[in-house]
Amino acid sequence: MNFSSMEYFIALAEERSFTRAAQRLMVTQQTLSAHIAGIERELGVRLVNRKVPLTLTYAGEVLLSYARRFETDRRAMEQEFADIAGDAQGLLGVGIASTRGRLLMPRAIAAFRERKPGVRVRIDEAENEELVEALREGRVDMAVATVPPSVPGLEVRLLRTEQIVLLASWTLLRTLYGERCEAVVDEVSRLASLAPLKGCPFLLLGRHDEPGDLSRRLLEQAGLETEATVLSSNSETLVELAMRHVGATFVPYDLAQAMVGTGESRAMCVMDLGPDARIDIHMAWRSSSHVWSVIEDFADLLAEQVAADEETLR
Repeated sequence: MNFSSMEYFIALAEERSFTRAAQRLMVTQQTLSAHIAGIERELGVRLVNRKVPLTLTYAGEVLLSYARRFETDRRAMEQEFADIAGDAQGLLGVGIASTRGRLLMPRAIAAFRERKPGVRVRIDEAENEELVEALREGRVDMAVATVPPSVPGLEVRLLRTEQIVLLASWTLLRTLYGERCEAVVDEVSRLASLAPLKGCPFLLLGRHDEPGDLSRRLLEQAGLETEATVLSSNSETLVELAMRHVGATFVPYDLAQAMVGTGESRAMCVMDLGPDARIDIHMAWRSSSHVWSVIEDFADLLAEQVAADEETLR
């Protein structure tokens, strides 16, 4: 087996389809199939069940674990030698939630490309738990996420503390609470509690994303129903639904602020939920005897950008 063997098998294992894996690798299905068959002959075991949907055998799961470690070590080797040669080139994989990515990545990547034109960037968007797992498995080089302190083998730096607010349309609030709607909103902010919003429908993120978990904790503390009227993995979708008076949604303050000045924003209410509605956002990468300089350079740039943004808001 060689480098290509590991890359081909990982692609097939992740895509669970010869067609999609071949497209991802930019090879023919015949080439990919022949390559996998060759690995099976070399190891003397069957690695995949060739049916729809494609699944891995026990031997395939074992090989996938080795292959991912092999690929991680190979990338680390290439990155270390690139640093030795003073050659800032390669592919930087960054894992980040879609909403946070929309707020942070465009400016950061544009500035980084000016500094490091030889580095390509791949953004992998997923929920928080998936991002941490992708980082641990070496599928991304760094993650911008809430990283639990219990996760071993990672170097973690605090990027910022994100304030989560509740966004709802005034039309919805007037429909639910009539003339009392402004008093209800004031009470939410004064008490830093959702209890006054009894009967309000809520639009929630999934349970594997920190804002989604936070929103459920706040609802439980207030004694309110934690089942979502609408469940989505995309905050922008939930904001659009809130603008259409479907319910109230929990969003980062930056996303709510990004709406200021639009026609929709004048119709929307942003409720402060107090200090319990804060989430620490980290930058993390795998601990190693040598960390690729590109990772640290990108982390430094992100930290500079966030610090400048926070200074502007003061």
